[in-house]
Amino acid sequence: MQTIDPSLAGKKIWVTRPAHQSVELCEMIKARQGVALRLPTVEIRPARVDSRLLENEQGLTGSDIAIFISKNAAIHAWRLFPQLVDVLQDKTVLAVGRATAECLKALGLNNVMYAEAGGGTEALLQLPALSGTEIKGKQALIIRGQGGREALRDRLAALGVSVDYLEVYRREKPDMSRADMARYWRDEKPDAVIITSLEGLNNLIEMMPATARTQLYKTGIIVMSERIKQHAAATGFIRIAVAEDNSDAGLVDALVNMNEAG
Repeated sequence: MQTIDPSLAGKKIWVTRPAHQSVELCEMIKARQGVALRLPTVEIRPARVDSRLLENEQGLTGSDIAIFISKNAAIHAWRLFPQLVDVLQDKTVLAVGRATAECLKALGLNNVMYAEAGGGTEALLQLPALSGTEIKGKQALIIRGQGGREALRDRLAALGVSVDYLEVYRREKPDMSRADMARYWRDEKPDAVIITSLEGLNNLIEMMPATARTQLYKTGIIVMSERIKQHAAATGFIRIAVAEDNSDAGLVDALVNMNEAG
């Protein structure tokens, strides 16, 4: 007999992750009798195919190391470049976390390495493939969305690695009016909000009518990293929990702990 977990019973949870990436997270919330409400504050769309993208595509064949920053990077690179798996089979392929690595393996890449403990730039740089003097002079290609952070590139460059980008998707704010958001806030006011990116956080604030922002800042939020937490606190949020593990399970654990703490 399956044990019922009522740890989120009746709680309304806004999930702001892009819609196509929120299914498992919502199911985990529902399994704890919570009410998972999908409210994407970021839309992921393919990069526009232009001369710059096609020029950067050459990095797939010329690189020694390919680094995938997210599941979106893996999926959109594969869609844009059907030859992706064949080209990378004999190269060093790294993923920023477990979920991205599993996505790449599902696409057919079996030589993917990732940091077992946690995710993010710091964990990635601890991998043997990015340590030691043997990587000096190597060519690395970072596959990511448009306009990402430069921290990884800077750290690799300091180690003597030549770094290029292949930007395969773009992030956009959903087309939702503040009037519609005001109605949604009134009808589905959340007990907590899950936020997984800085873009998602900033877009949520911009989408929210000014009259509701004070209450929003008092609402508990669960975020994916210390970096997002610091930004949220500087913005005005008061109750912020950080997932200890960079995964859906980590987010839900942090959500449950916040709910139990009141």
